[in-house]
Amino acid sequence: MRLELKSRDLTRVGLCNAADPCWELASSVRLLRDEEVAFGWWRRRVQGRLPESFPVLRWLYTSGEVPEFLLPAGGDLASGLAAVLGTPPDRVRAALAALPEPRGLPPWAAALRSGSDAALSRLVQALREYFMVALAPHWDTVRARVEVDRQARIQALADGGVDGLLATLRPVLRWEPPYLVTGVASPGTPRRTAGVLLVPTYFTVQPWIVPGSTGPVRLGYPAAAEDPRVRRAPHATPRALAALLGPTRAAAMVLAAAGCSTSDLAARLGVTPSAASKHMSVLRAAGLIASHRNRNTVRHSLTPLGMALVDGAST
Repeated sequence: MRLELKSRDLTRVGLCNAADPCWELASSVRLLRDEEVAFGWWRRRVQGRLPESFPVLRWLYTSGEVPEFLLPAGGDLASGLAAVLGTPPDRVRAALAALPEPRGLPPWAAALRSGSDAALSRLVQALREYFMVALAPHWDTVRARVEVDRQARIQALADGGVDGLLATLRPVLRWEPPYLVTGVASPGTPRRTAGVLLVPTYFTVQPWIVPGSTGPVRLGYPAAAEDPRVRRAPHATPRALAALLGPTRAAAMVLAAAGCSTSDLAARLGVTPSAASKHMSVLRAAGLIASHRNRNTVRHSLTPLGMALVDGAST
């Protein structure tokens, strides 16, 4: 993903005011896709408790680009759900037109595609039920993590301006003017921008974008557990990390910090694609990387635990 920020965009870089319930809800549903392995502790807690309506949410949030009306900006859960409920039927129909047919889902899912008010009300109920089961028990932690990130970004902006702020988004995003770059593909990469709103997110392991129909692009990224300005993305494999994981897997971790595919990894490490895949399987099982399939390519990135390990070994 490469997001171009022109001069006018750089004058409209913003930061969300607090943890966003609807955004975190969407991110967490995306984490529950079958191929995801991140946040294993949380997945194990919620898997047996998900409401019966969850398959509809999975259809809405993981079939491609998340419909924008499901991501009202800012506010608390009540105001967010009220905004969803107040979405005009024609906007709902347009937003869901590109989604696949809701086969095997309750009848109200199909009615939702036609803009039914009753179906939209049922969706809001499903969103509330899911939030209470999956997110409410962890919401204090979510808010605290996001606030740590926000305060660090605000200070970075005060110290170094917009350029300094964007530079702190490493390793998940690299500021290479005029582009913000990540090794992970995003289905929502916009053709044009009107500024960027940064959304630190607890329930995610990779950046993702929601193009704004009128306002700025919203860019979600993993919220940092500590001041990101003290992090250093290493250019060489730290010896402490190599001693812990072995030189090949340690180098793989460093490469994954910027995002990479299995074939990229094999070429950079000088091993076969099969061997690279095995190394990543071990790191994934340890919760250090997350892997995401995009068509025929599997791309790898660090989890928050992996970021902490790489950064700690390089200090």
